[in-house]
Amino acid sequence: MLEEVTLWGKKLKDGMQLAHDFHFEHSAQLPKHIKKIAFVGMGGSGIAGHVVKTFLDKKTSIPTFIIDYPEVPKVVDSETLVFTISYSGNTWEVLECVNTLVKNFIPTIALTRGGKLAEIAEKNNMPIVLLPESLSPRSAVGNFLGFIFTLLDLMGILDGKNILGEFVKQADLYIPKFKDQTYFKDFLEKASGSDFFHVWGVRGSSGAFAYRAQTQFNENSKMQATTSYFPELNHNLLNGFAKFTEKPFVLLFATEFLSAALNASIDATTELLKEIGVTLYKPPVLGDTWEGQLFHMILWSDFASCYLAKIRGVEINQVELIERLKKLYQEKSVK
Repeated sequence: MLEEVTLWGKKLKDGMQLAHDFHFEHSAQLPKHIKKIAFVGMGGSGIAGHVVKTFLDKKTSIPTFIIDYPEVPKVVDSETLVFTISYSGNTWEVLECVNTLVKNFIPTIALTRGGKLAEIAEKNNMPIVLLPESLSPRSAVGNFLGFIFTLLDLMGILDGKNILGEFVKQADLYIPKFKDQTYFKDFLEKASGSDFFHVWGVRGSSGAFAYRAQTQFNENSKMQATTSYFPELNHNLLNGFAKFTEKPFVLLFATEFLSAALNASIDATTELLKEIGVTLYKPPVLGDTWEGQLFHMILWSDFASCYLAKIRGVEINQVELIERLKKLYQEKSVK
């Protein structure tokens, strides 16, 4: 997995090329007047939708929806462009949604490596993108992002080219530095004694990127980690820190591009956490732009989670409990 995360720049560029090829071949099938966009996906595959939504919400007036459950909401209709994302092509929640989308003639693009999703797409003449091989769905996110941002750019919906340019710039600059584990020495020393992380982001900004960090610590480091978001977490979550027996560890992801009120809110929360003895770690967020700083969070957490896995003595690539769950699904006829 550590080798995979060094390939972020290549995966983004491969996704860009896939989008150019796809647009040349399928532009006539794509809807001309899109009023809504939806992303259907779970787990590592679904992360791309969360990330792209952040930029669509900030930079366009198009309503965007994340569908991470096996039902298509009524708001998704024939004026919606839907991206169904499943690296394996066999994610049951995604397949349930795809069947509904096909039945209702909703414009849909399938992004997959193969599986049942590819079969359904080919059977129903649905535009499909067959992805290059990655070690796991979570390490294919670069391909997903490169494709979606570029296609949205080619369709005149979002300036995806500029966003990807910032992402690639960050990858070229920081991956060579992150290959040296000593870069993460301070974090690893503080985090190595913990078994549970609270990962906090800012809704509408770093939220999706904090969520990506959480999933990487879950799967790579085998950490129990959950995500919460400012400013909502200040209205109730903090009360859970009033009494604790094991010292909580909080990872806080925020860019420099926040409103004065949000900054003040985060500063006040930081001060309070220190007063009550919570361990708070703010990963370095580097870059001259909002886009660059957000992608820096992805790079940092990808590498940090791999190095923490080494210290914890766990196998990064294994997802044993998820595999066991899939077997139980089969026994219970969840397909």
